[in-house]
Amino acid sequence: MEAVRINAIADQVERAHRDLAKITVALLKGTPSALGTNDVLEAYPLLVSLQTIESLRAASASAQTHEEAERAERLMFACMDLAIEAETAHLGDMISFFTQRAWMHVGAEKISALDVVPWIQSQDDFAKREEMRKENSIFLKAIVNKPLAEILDTTIRIVTDRFGFRGFADYCEAKKQVSFDEAAARFERYLSDTAETYVSAIAPWVEEKIGRPFRDLSRYHALYLVRISTFDEYFSQTRLADVVFGTFRMLGFDAATRSDVTVDMTAEYRRRPDGICVGVEIPGDVHVIMKPVGGLIDYETLLHEMGHAFFLSHFAAELPLEFRRLYRNGALDETFAFLFMNLVENSAWLTQMVGLPEDATRELKRLFRIKKLCLIRRYMGKFLAEKELHESGDITDHRPYCRQLGKATGFVYEPQGYLIDMEPNFYSLDYLMAWEGAEALRTCLEERFGEGWFASLQAGDFLRRIAAAGRRDKLDGVLMTHCGEPSRFPDFSRG
Repeated sequence: MEAVRINAIADQVERAHRDLAKITVALLKGTPSALGTNDVLEAYPLLVSLQTIESLRAASASAQTHEEAERAERLMFACMDLAIEAETAHLGDMISFFTQRAWMHVGAEKISALDVVPWIQSQDDFAKREEMRKENSIFLKAIVNKPLAEILDTTIRIVTDRFGFRGFADYCEAKKQVSFDEAAARFERYLSDTAETYVSAIAPWVEEKIGRPFRDLSRYHALYLVRISTFDEYFSQTRLADVVFGTFRMLGFDAATRSDVTVDMTAEYRRRPDGICVGVEIPGDVHVIMKPVGGLIDYETLLHEMGHAFFLSHFAAELPLEFRRLYRNGALDETFAFLFMNLVENSAWLTQMVGLPEDATRELKRLFRIKKLCLIRRYMGKFLAEKELHESGDITDHRPYCRQLGKATGFVYEPQGYLIDMEPNFYSLDYLMAWEGAEALRTCLEERFGEGWFASLQAGDFLRRIAAAGRRDKLDGVLMTHCGEPSRFPDFSRG
């Protein structure tokens, strides 16, 4: 395939991603575009053509250099993803339509389906959380699971019948260039090695906060548990922007004055409560959008999404599309996000930026580490469940999900939630690699710049040098180049 044709495909991929990102931003801001995903993709028939995909496959195989092969293969997977999206977007729109209009009823309360998770996280009444579990399970089973199953079935059919992969796991494994078998074996060892530490830490926390023994509790109560609200008085919504933006300003990244970064924290009921960072132009036009719910969780969310914005905003503009817009996996992106989110367990940040007393700082760090271990184990369970589900060939089987998540976390996972809780494209693996990456990067920063690295312009320069290469290199290669060590999970045995 001639270089000129490769460049033409890359140009169209860039424009398609930009158009889709604009639709996402408009939707999240409550001003939905008149155009939908299918409208955008219909304007780019070249990208979803099997002939284009096969030409890119051949170009990668015959490339003279590694970079040429990498560029062609990333474009190939980008076109494959767009082809899948073109055939499943209407189902995603259907789910969004019903979710935005659905209401849960718990006693006299009426809760939007979009707000179920924050409602559970702030609901201290055990019986009401149980009622929400029943109510939401009915909604998932009756409304959401059918289109979700159809999306999954269609995706599997496309990647096997059209693209020639053995299954969806095989497709994602090839795209990420990570051995799923090796990852699974490593995660199973980690789950075994940390089991005693996990139970000894979380059981008393459950009994203290939930008032029940750590057994036979649904995941709905786990959602309530891991929202650490004890210190919310120090994490007021009025100080959110000052504290978080002030943190990044000390690193030389002033979101308040940059024209390339837009932060929208307007509370609007139809907006999802979780945050998101969207790159319309990468770099050049990056949006952070979140709906604050109050307390520490807002600081975690904004730190995470601003970590994404920092990363995307410092890509070298001359990088080709394949190393700016596209990636093998999202581990490096999420490493930056977790690095900043993990400031919640940095004593210097908690005392200097938030103003937390020393005793409260120690307690918050302890709870945050238990929460992080719980989340790491949960995502290991998700990855193992998703891998087993796709290898079995029966996407209607909820048993791997209930078994693997129950084993990993100790909480009970209801069958109705197995599809909605599944990460697209095995993104659970990307999160897990990122937790490892963030630990290695944090250690490197603290060794070079001290625990207060977040207040160092030199640390900001160091992080900008990493970000300048965009998504070109794999996470471990980046860490070895800049830090001299590979990624690793935190050592929770130290308490």
